[in-house]
Amino acid sequence: MSGVKYQLRISGLSTPAGTISVKALLELLHSISEGAERGLRLAIEGASVKAGRPPSWLEKAVDLTFSGLEKGSTILDFEAPQLGDVIGPDLQQQDFWVKPPQPSDTALTLFARSVHDATAENLESEYYDAGLLSSLLSMRAFFKNEARSVELVSKERPHERFKLSINEIEKAERLKVRTPEPRAFIVSGHLDAIQHSQKRFQLLLPGKQPIPGRINEEFLSAESLRQFWGKDVTVKGIVHFRPSGHIQLLQAHLIKLKERGEEVFEEVPTVQTEAEFLGATTQAAEKKDWLSEIRGKWPGDESIEELLCDLRR
Repeated sequence: MSGVKYQLRISGLSTPAGTISVKALLELLHSISEGAERGLRLAIEGASVKAGRPPSWLEKAVDLTFSGLEKGSTILDFEAPQLGDVIGPDLQQQDFWVKPPQPSDTALTLFARSVHDATAENLESEYYDAGLLSSLLSMRAFFKNEARSVELVSKERPHERFKLSINEIEKAERLKVRTPEPRAFIVSGHLDAIQHSQKRFQLLLPGKQPIPGRINEEFLSAESLRQFWGKDVTVKGIVHFRPSGHIQLLQAHLIKLKERGEEVFEEVPTVQTEAEFLGATTQAAEKKDWLSEIRGKWPGDESIEELLCDLRR
């Protein structure tokens, strides 16, 4: 099995160059492994975090091999397995949500894409979601207490290089804050299958953008989805949003044939983002004539003594 060689270059540690405390090392490796796992899971399964035991191929993909510690700024050498080696021929049959990974990619390849898009504050990226952003935000304490920055480098793959510091974490935090919380919605449309998936679907609404969907296996079986393919249905589920407010995923809890009168649900679920809310509030405040609201209403018949007495009460 061939692995791809990477280095983690850590700057700003309080320990001597070429050393790192066990506490800081464990904290860093946990964050990197979790980020790699979530980035890969998002690409293949459509969500970076799912309940239950992770699939065996995911555990193998993030089984990084530590191979040494170098001096200079503290440098950790390790290898990551290629996805073609740990997933095998099934790689091209997985339930891909975005552009399928290549057999030569690693879990860190996907994590690098996630970091690149998150730190560029790409509001429409397919490579991060709320779970991935939470993984990045978990590194705040590391950069506050242990090190100034961490850089991932691979001589074989310069395009996967990225650097994380408190500045990048703050960018991820801005994205997390402006991402609308998942909400329950009922949506009606035409159910269409994508590729040969048994769990994914897209919901087509008249004159609207298709809504990407996936069944929640706690409530629905993959087999139950088959009977609705190509039919008009009504879906009840949780809608996950991107920071832009656009839909990232409709997680279906219930799917049934559409009935008469349910045309009212043929609308794309929308929410107001934080930026839109602040903009609307500012505009409303600017238009409001506060002076006209109090003009002529005071002084009234009350004396100043009576007003002061009321205020004390």
